[in-house]
Amino acid sequence: MKAYDYILFDLDGTVSDSKPGIISCIKHALDGKGIKHPPAEVFDKMVGPPFRVSMKEFLGLDMPMIEQLITLYRGKYEVDGWRDCRLYDGIVDVFKTLKANGKKLAIATSKPLKFTHLMIEGLGLTEYFDFIGGATCDASKETKADVIELVLENLKVDDVSKVLMLGDRLYDIEGAHALGVDCAAVMWGYGSREEFEEYGADYILDKPEDILKLVLQA
Repeated sequence: MKAYDYILFDLDGTVSDSKPGIISCIKHALDGKGIKHPPAEVFDKMVGPPFRVSMKEFLGLDMPMIEQLITLYRGKYEVDGWRDCRLYDGIVDVFKTLKANGKKLAIATSKPLKFTHLMIEGLGLTEYFDFIGGATCDASKETKADVIELVLENLKVDDVSKVLMLGDRLYDIEGAHALGVDCAAVMWGYGSREEFEEYGADYILDKPEDILKLVLQA
């Protein structure tokens, strides 16, 4: 087993169930432009990747319209959308135990940094993280690889073999592997075992306490 000293957490679908608020705000944006809602399974797929990716891939929209939708989405999300979420059972105990064992923890999410801080502070999680990494609002750095790279730089990591990324979608796996970082995919989020196996997750974890078994070899 590898010894991981730096544990990076995706936010939506890994730390918190944020889907209700995200989907509500996407619907608000679509309504604002008179765009018909896609099927429910399409909304589910839009939770995770950057919206400039998901709105093009799943809704087939052009970039000018996507930028307008993002503006509408963010206006709603900043006011109250981010509050419509809940922490996964047991995840705070994971943070406490990892910190007590000397691990460095960070958030690495494709959610814009502004909203990431709102959620982390609103959920009372600030004390657990050594660095909080999110996407830039202007899309200059919004891929998961961009964010992970930012986190590694700020944590001053010199050996990526000691880093573990935890996430719930293929984007977490791809982003981590692009930088030589191992990724543990979590089953309590929005991805599937089939997705994780297809994209080569290094580990697949069924419940939050499995993080401790992996990292602490307990």
